[in-house]
Amino acid sequence: MTSKLLAAAALLAASLSTHAASIVAPTATFAGTVITFNEFDGLVTAGALDLGHGVTLTATPNVVVGQNAFDLGDNGLWTGFASTPDHDGHFVSTAFTTPRGEVGFSFAAPVSSVGAFVNQFQGYGKTNNSMLVVAYDMDGNTIESFSVSPNTAADGYDEGVFVGFHRAQADIYGFGLVNGSFVVDNLTIAAVPEPTTTALALAGLGVAGLVARRRRTA
Repeated sequence: MTSKLLAAAALLAASLSTHAASIVAPTATFAGTVITFNEFDGLVTAGALDLGHGVTLTATPNVVVGQNAFDLGDNGLWTGFASTPDHDGHFVSTAFTTPRGEVGFSFAAPVSSVGAFVNQFQGYGKTNNSMLVVAYDMDGNTIESFSVSPNTAADGYDEGVFVGFHRAQADIYGFGLVNGSFVVDNLTIAAVPEPTTTALALAGLGVAGLVARRRRTA
């Protein structure tokens, strides 16, 4: 029984350490440090920008930090007057001169969960818009990525989708949004809570093993 429990513990630990989930949701799915961009007011940047909380923004040209209005075509309009849990006031907007522009966020300390509320320009009468969402490791390699095609009301205001990643371990050092013209608000980051899920799960297996041994000797 002990060897079986140890094997189960090893398999569980391995499963938890590699577990990851992409996030595409109407609103934020986890709590953490939120960067609202409200302290910026139309700053145009094409380099590195310190956002505080150990977060640095990097971008290709034509990115505005602290934008207050942006036309998203068939996906509606974003304004600086929004007041929701996911979009509140100023935001980041892009108008890239090449299709594969990127807004990136790097973290001084790794996080396990990262996401942001976004929307993307969609041509009138079209539905083929697509943006790439990427998580990077400490060396800049892609850990995970997926594509999402925001589709909101053409006459709507401040609508969008929350996209990101949730992983069982804090190994995300960068978060990127790529392709087309889009808007980003309320970047949210969180580290692994203590005690970790893995520790709790292994502790549970330990208790199960103790109970099993007592039953055999009773």
